[in-house]
Amino acid sequence: MADTQRNQFNTILNAIPDVMVLVDSELKIISVNAAWGQWARQNQSAEEFVKPVGVPYLHACAQVGLGDEKTGNDLEPGLREVLNGTRDAFELEYPCHKPSEPRYYLVRVSAIPAENGRAALCTHLDVTRRKLAEMELHRETRKLREQSLTDPLTGLRNRRALELLGRQYWANAQRRGGVLAVVYIDLDDFKPINDNFGHQEGDRVLTYIADYLQKTFRESDVIARVGGDEFVVLAWMAQAEDLGKIQARLVNRHRLTTNAGDVYEVGMSIGYAVHDPKLEGDLLNLIQRADTAMYEHKRSRGRKKS
Repeated sequence: MADTQRNQFNTILNAIPDVMVLVDSELKIISVNAAWGQWARQNQSAEEFVKPVGVPYLHACAQVGLGDEKTGNDLEPGLREVLNGTRDAFELEYPCHKPSEPRYYLVRVSAIPAENGRAALCTHLDVTRRKLAEMELHRETRKLREQSLTDPLTGLRNRRALELLGRQYWANAQRRGGVLAVVYIDLDDFKPINDNFGHQEGDRVLTYIADYLQKTFRESDVIARVGGDEFVVLAWMAQAEDLGKIQARLVNRHRLTTNAGDVYEVGMSIGYAVHDPKLEGDLLNLIQRADTAMYEHKRSRGRKKS
């Protein structure tokens, strides 16, 4: 690049508010614009980095606070590919936080002709507003998705979540081996509780059972409320014989007391079904088998479904 062209080029760069750097094939700085100098001074960088011509670009960036060592490691391969002609452009988003606020930048690397082949024009753009907006949108989307998969009363998973997570659980079990167990639970005589003590007491029973199940089963098991007083648990076991351990943990009668001092019992009819996911079958069929077993258990105890 001739001196006249270089001066014209620098004049153009200095008029641009974004930080811009011209880098040679050895990753050393040919030129920086005025915005670089302003950034360096604002970050109280050493004077040698205010106009660091001839200084390794990635080192200079770290010294003035445009990213850190990790940023440099992530940027270098793409920068070299632009310089050797493998690609024409490269972009990298990186954090550039200040003590008082989060900041995010995007460095855009473009190839330009140079006296000895190619040079790279590196433009650092402040994308903080866009990034924070994206992060907020992601949080809200995640929150809404979580709400759509959660039973609002008990905090357990709902039927939709059971089906979605259950498919993942099934696929994982197919890879790792073992068997899946479904435990289907239906509360006995739940309607009289609502009738005699009110729906608030009925809600308290449901949250009590939800807490009990969460304490009884592992954190990795899927516990869902799938109906008014129906719960389903999906658990992985190393072998079918381990079902006895689950059955031994479950207590099917619970004594509760209302705020007024009335004592009553809540029973649970429970059905179990076990399946090796490597064999033919599917999750919905397994849940249906557990549901059928639960009704058989209820009938055998002389209970009527409330």
